[in-house]
Amino acid sequence: MPRPSWDDLSTRAELSTAHLRVLETVETAHRPLRAAEVAQMLGLHHNTVREHLEALVSAGFVSAAAQPTGRRGRPALAYTAVAPDPGEVLDSYLALLDAIAQTLGSGEDARRLAHEIGRRWAHEAALDDAASTTTDSDSAQADPTQLLRRLLPALSRMGFAPDPSKDTLVLRACPLVTGTRVPHEMVCHMHEGFLNEALAGVASRDEPQEPGERPHLELTPLLPDGCHLRWQRG
Repeated sequence: MPRPSWDDLSTRAELSTAHLRVLETVETAHRPLRAAEVAQMLGLHHNTVREHLEALVSAGFVSAAAQPTGRRGRPALAYTAVAPDPGEVLDSYLALLDAIAQTLGSGEDARRLAHEIGRRWAHEAALDDAASTTTDSDSAQADPTQLLRRLLPALSRMGFAPDPSKDTLVLRACPLVTGTRVPHEMVCHMHEGFLNEALAGVASRDEPQEPGERPHLELTPLLPDGCHLRWQRG
């Protein structure tokens, strides 16, 4: 069984600023680099860079291999990044999501299926259970703002930077957005289904409703200031 890549990414987060700077230099070169080259790129002393590189080799982020120079003496070591790059890992899964979204097609049937995928996602993530924890003081009928606020901790942990304002929730960040890629439209519909399933779990405990009267969130994605979720009823 392969080890989880997340272990490598988690360890990366523990690197010092100096180690991370050296690692990123080796990664972005896309070719083996000698310590002298890295030192020149970063404006650091050769011995300092070599110590950083040796630490990265020991941690499993970089490999070192002798690079023949055609001269006498010990060949120089060239360093290559071997650990997963978070950006490339994310891009690979965004490409997978796009492929799934494109397979769904377009139109109302595709949107319904995307919403169903989102609802199942919410059940797998157990977001509705985490968000619906209440105390005796808030178990009475909740207003839209209270219901939306119960989603905030989970959404923050997931990387969406939620910002509530009356009956609107603005997601200021998105873990599925990169510098070169935005989510496919159907992925946004999946997210809408995901959030509505979580909201349904919250609201149903406080305010039983007939199916046609249930509150729901309507998503307007990818606006200049973020993705807007507006409270709707019925």
